[in-house]
Amino acid sequence: GTVLETIGAAVGQRRLIWYLAVSSLRKRGTDSLLGNLWWVLDPALQMGVYYVLVGVILKRSEPAYPLFLFAAILPWKWFSTCLADSTSSIRLREKVLRQIAFPQIVLPIATMTASVASFAFGLIPLLALYLFYPDRLTAWVLLLPVVAAVQLLWTLPFAVVLSASNVFFRDVGNLIGHLLRLWFYLSPALFSVETLRGLGDRHPPFGVFVTLNPFTWIFGAYRDAIYEGRAPDWFSLLALTLAGLPVLFVATYLFRRAAPSFVKVL
Repeated sequence: GTVLETIGAAVGQRRLIWYLAVSSLRKRGTDSLLGNLWWVLDPALQMGVYYVLVGVILKRSEPAYPLFLFAAILPWKWFSTCLADSTSSIRLREKVLRQIAFPQIVLPIATMTASVASFAFGLIPLLALYLFYPDRLTAWVLLLPVVAAVQLLWTLPFAVVLSASNVFFRDVGNLIGHLLRLWFYLSPALFSVETLRGLGDRHPPFGVFVTLNPFTWIFGAYRDAIYEGRAPDWFSLLALTLAGLPVLFVATYLFRRAAPSFVKVL
């Protein structure tokens, strides 16, 4: 079928997607002692590490730096965890694929659906941070779901392509962690976008990467709502949305071409 038919088939299997997402959340909650509470603890621990490294040792920080950091760490954890889980989503369902015919694209989509609930857990330490910086809390924080929706649109193509690639190349799962770590450090997560653009002026190729990096604008939108207490840049969010749609179509097309070979390779 066409790309639209593939998307339509995934929408038609929304009950299956929901079942797989709930199953994933339950499994994650029983895999360790703290379960889903790691979504509360892990971003807080990362924030503490980067605060000591950048804010204390390097002495380069913004006002209310823990909140500045958290506005990037939480969405990045969501993105990186979703890609890591999606990469192995098809291989982990190898036996099911051999027994039942269904649109395989629902597997990475179900993983992403489960990640949305996990992301909600991560908002708990954000609320705790506002106890220390109450002047930063404004009504604009209610727009976080809008920014998250744009991030989700950009996460889905990567999740779909990586899940298919990992079927044919098992090293993808090992490689993606290193690439994500590099991507995080090259994004305005630990430093402001103005700092990175200053580096881009001295190194033009890096400046191009900063401009084209979707997380330059996604982090900026989160920080506007969480840290600056103002409305996100609507033009940037609209441009990201329009740019993400063709990327999603291309990713769906590549997945559709690869899907018939999954069972043979597995």
